[in-house]
Amino acid sequence: MSLCSNRLILFDFYGVISSEIAPKWFNNHIKDSTYAAILKNKYFEPADLGIFTFKETIHNMAIDLGFNEEEILTEMKSYAKLNNSFLDKIKEVKKKNTIGLLSNAAIGIFDILFPSLDFNLYFDKCFISCDYKIKKPDLKFYNLAVEGFNQNFDEIYFIDDNISNIKVLENTKIKGILYKNNEELFKIINNF
Repeated sequence: MSLCSNRLILFDFYGVISSEIAPKWFNNHIKDSTYAAILKNKYFEPADLGIFTFKETIHNMAIDLGFNEEEILTEMKSYAKLNNSFLDKIKEVKKKNTIGLLSNAAIGIFDILFPSLDFNLYFDKCFISCDYKIKKPDLKFYNLAVEGFNQNFDEIYFIDDNISNIKVLENTKIKGILYKNNEELFKIINNF
């Protein structure tokens, strides 16, 4: 990492800025973790692509899985915890860098689970999968985000807790950083 004023840092949302929500719900209700992951993908992959809204996804889960829609939503809201010290660090790093959000998410999920979060305080631009009908780990989504800033960067970083979303970047100009915890990441981004 060099002393660079022309740097783009892209962050994932779930598992980095916020706690995981859908995987936690499925793991709490489906004993077989493999089946839980399959079900999570069945409902949230189409939602992440903008095919269904978050509310429609919850409705479909309730009907198909035999749960109460309001109880699903209430439980998911209880899992929606922001990593506030991480958000503070993003604000600090934003003073010297261009900051973006690159996340897979359903239409309406942020308004329902994080109604008071002002994304403009932390991010110069947000790229949410449902808005573009494409999601990570498709390289086209990462490139769309980088190109969306309409400028050339000397360095580009992407921070995510999912190794699949990092590995896809190995032969690209985007350097992937696997998020494990705040302490480890802060050591890295304190140099930015």
